[in-house]
Amino acid sequence: MKRLKAEFFARGTLMGASFALMAAVSPNRAEDDGGVGAAAKVVEAAAAVAKEEGRGDEGGGEVRFVSWNLRNFVRVGGPLPADGMRGKPREEVSAVVEVLAAMRPDVLGVCEVGSEEDLERLQEMLAEEGVELPHREWVGGADTTRHLALLSRYPVVSRASQTGMFYQLDGARFPVQRGMLDVTVAVRPGWQLRCCGVHLKSRRDTPEADEGLMRRNEAHLVRKAVDAILTETPEVNLIVYGDFNDTRDAPALRAIRGFRQGGGYLTEIPCADDRGERWTYHYPEDDAYTRIDFLLASAGLVPEVVERACAVEAHPAWRLASDHRPLLAVIRGEERVKGRGKRGDGSGGR
Repeated sequence: MKRLKAEFFARGTLMGASFALMAAVSPNRAEDDGGVGAAAKVVEAAAAVAKEEGRGDEGGGEVRFVSWNLRNFVRVGGPLPADGMRGKPREEVSAVVEVLAAMRPDVLGVCEVGSEEDLERLQEMLAEEGVELPHREWVGGADTTRHLALLSRYPVVSRASQTGMFYQLDGARFPVQRGMLDVTVAVRPGWQLRCCGVHLKSRRDTPEADEGLMRRNEAHLVRKAVDAILTETPEVNLIVYGDFNDTRDAPALRAIRGFRQGGGYLTEIPCADDRGERWTYHYPEDDAYTRIDFLLASAGLVPEVVERACAVEAHPAWRLASDHRPLLAVIRGEERVKGRGKRGDGSGGR
């Protein structure tokens, strides 16, 4: 799996620019330089990254966004979780890295990552395969074992992840177990991508309340957050992704997608494997295949989605790596003219 050293070192300049940017956007640096100065450094560093990859202002390039539930990616880079869950077996970890190295994401949103050390280890292993994603976000939540996380080749310029989300059900107060990941990455000067990751309540029965109603309540809180984003910036390039633990027409998915009227509707990005099959999860108990992982795009992002390149990844190692299959969205990192062209083909609006 190792790539040639020459390739690894040839990309060193990009890593240097990326890590320099991390310092530029750190809280302490922002206090020292002031908001305007820090913002200028972000733009300059993003331009340097784009130039290094051959994507200057004249060409937006394509962004490969991957979403994947890694199935208990825990105890890979740190101590045993508090609940005593066994660590992810070495062969499964290797399979995760093999699949992702083949997919070569620019932005990677994942579910079921353990500690921050586990995320850092994944970051290091991908870098060894030539997939450098130096910027990251890790979201702690009520679930102290499994977390949402994101790795990015592009600098993170805004963080708004939420962990204190609660709802009332049958007279009791419940937290959204994994919170909601919310970051914005600067793909190039003038074009940013806002990424909101979710992992809704599992389908396992719980004694406290009905699992379907819990998932629906979590979904309403996610939609409330999406509404706030779209109210503030209606044209935002927003992707909502993750493991929704429900099917396309379930109440939870309908709640998050919203209403078609009013401009706040989230459009599903269609993904299929090379056989045209769209399922993402295998239930071994029932030997059933279904789709519970989704990529949803705001109206502002839809024209930039290259539908023909989006996919459900069917790499031979996926089954060893996880019980979910990863999703790939290919996005043109430049503004397209709204309202023209075939829906989602990357040439215009819906």
